[in-house]
Amino acid sequence: MSKNPLVSIIIPTYNRAHLIKETLDSVLTQTYTNWECIIVDDGNSDNTEEVINSYIAKDQRFKYCHRPSEHLPGGNGARNFGFKKSKGDLIQWFDDDDVMHKNKLSIQVKSLLNTKYYFSVCQTIVFDNDINNIIGLKCEKIYSDNTFNDYIRQKIVWMTPSAIWKRNFLNTLDKLFDEELKAAQEWEFHSRILYKNRDYHHTDQPLVYIRKHDQSVSYNGNEERRKYHYFLARLKLNHFLKKQFDKDVYINDYLINYYKYLIKSKQLKKGIILFFQKRLYLINSKFLVNTKLVLAAFSFKFFNKGECFIRKR
Repeated sequence: MSKNPLVSIIIPTYNRAHLIKETLDSVLTQTYTNWECIIVDDGNSDNTEEVINSYIAKDQRFKYCHRPSEHLPGGNGARNFGFKKSKGDLIQWFDDDDVMHKNKLSIQVKSLLNTKYYFSVCQTIVFDNDINNIIGLKCEKIYSDNTFNDYIRQKIVWMTPSAIWKRNFLNTLDKLFDEELKAAQEWEFHSRILYKNRDYHHTDQPLVYIRKHDQSVSYNGNEERRKYHYFLARLKLNHFLKKQFDKDVYINDYLINYYKYLIKSKQLKKGIILFFQKRLYLINSKFLVNTKLVLAAFSFKFFNKGECFIRKR
C-alpha cells in the first residue's frame, strides 16, 4: 500500500436529499484529501440526483450511479455495488444521514499504514437531528479482549460508518453485506468477520456523528419485520458457524426465544413455516420440545376451531 492510498467512500442513498448535503459537506472538509466518493442511488424519488450533481460540478471526486437490478433493493445491495465500482485501496462505507469528523480519514488511514491490521474502528456519537444537540456515545466500548463473543452479545458495538477496511482483506471474503437482510445487516457482516479476524485497530476518539431521527428506511417502522430480520440475521450466523464446525449458545438461545415469541403471540402458522422452511429442528434439541407445543396449539386452533391459549413460562 502506498503512503497516500486512495480511500473509496461508498454512500447508499434513498430519498435523503434534505440530509445528504450535510454528509457530503463533511466529506469535502476531510483533512485527508486522496478520496473518491461513490454515491449509489437506491431508487430515489426525490431531488437527490439534482443535489448530487451540484456537488459533482464542484468536485469530480464525487461520483453518482444507480444500483442495478442484479443487486436487491436496499442499502446492502447499494453497498455491494458501490464496492464493485470503487478503485480505492481502502474502503469506507458511510450513511447518507451521518456526518464525518474532519480528521476521520486522516486518523484511520494512518492507523492502517504499514500495520498488521485489516481494518480500523472509531467511536461514534449520536446527535438528535442537529449536530450541536449531542446525546452521547452509541456504545461505551468498541473493543474488548474477546471481540467476537462480546460483539455478538452486543457488549461492544460499532457501526458501519465507524470502520475503514483494507480492500485486499475484503476481497478474501466469500461475500460482503447480505442483501436479503433489511435489519441487523451490519451485525451479521461484522460478526462473520470477527469470527475469522478478532483483532483490529480502534480509536476511542469519536470520528462519526450518527443522526437520530424517525425516517429509518431499514424496515419502514414495521416492528414485526424488524424482529424477523433480527432473527434471520442470527439464523444466518448460526449456519455460518456450523460450516466452520463451531456453534455458539447465545445464537441458539436467541433463535429459540424468537420462536417462543411467535408461539406466545399466537403466530402459529408463521412458527410452523419457519420451523420447517429454515430447518430449525437441526439447531438445538430445545426446538423439539417447543415444536410439540406449537403443533398441539396449531391443531387445536385450526381443527377444533377454538381459541388458542399458550401458557407463558
